[in-house]
Amino acid sequence: MTKTSQNINEICTRYAKALILSSQEKNQLKSVMADFNNFRNTVNKSEDLLRFIENPLINSQKKSKVISIIIKSLSYTETFQGFIKILTRHGKISLFEKVFFKFNNIIDQDEGITEIFITTANPLETKTEQKIKKKLSESLDLKIKLTKIVDTEIIGGVIIKIKSIMIDNSLKSKLIDFKI
Repeated sequence: MTKTSQNINEICTRYAKALILSSQEKNQLKSVMADFNNFRNTVNKSEDLLRFIENPLINSQKKSKVISIIIKSLSYTETFQGFIKILTRHGKISLFEKVFFKFNNIIDQDEGITEIFITTANPLETKTEQKIKKKLSESLDLKIKLTKIVDTEIIGGVIIKIKSIMIDNSLKSKLIDFKI
């Protein structure tokens, strides 16, 4: 990991922890989590807004004015509005996505939830997903959060990633093993 990416990770972690602390003090963690998710979806749905946020040529004051209007109109909690305003004023609003993931990871860790990534060539059916989740939870004796990834390049099969362990049972890896 480069020095820059370490700094960015540290910055995002600090902002995420600050948001968690301030929202826990006011018993608003669930509301703030919902606000953050809604904000993320709103920004990602609008290419213009995303480009505006990520544009380094637009200064923090202009971004702050525009984003303040947007978050006020979306009726977010005062805690979340204040957080987004600070993120914008400090010139870190372009990191909102990374802060969001750090925010969720810290909450999951506090609640003892382990995130498991499962990659398949096609979307999983709900019934299959529930079976896999139940089996993994029982086998590992963990509370899990299943993150599904669809990657057609694996051709078929499944890749499961649990923390630093990866189980690759994809057709692509089997074909590579046979050097076809």
